Amino acid sequence: MAKERVAEIQLVRDGVQPVLKVTVPKGTTLSDTLKLQPQLSDILGKLKGCLPCNSGVPIWFQEREEIENLVKIDLGTMKRM
Repeated sequence: MAKERVAEIQLVRDGVQPVLKVTVPKGTTLSDTLKLQPQLSDILGKLKGCLPCNSGVPIWFQEREEIENLVKIDLGTMKRM
């Protein structure tokens, strides 16, 4: 099975201001990461109404480690999903 090359962009509302968290697969080149700029600008523009800048919203870039056997558990029932 081929590994997915998927970037995840999340809005983290933790603290005083929101932060965009961008996670890319391990081994992603900087060139490929920079190709996300139009998507990030679109998201930031919708958040703050200003397309040409990040308007004070920090962006965290993180390279995702390879994770296998991920299990999700419903906290209400404590059963695997």
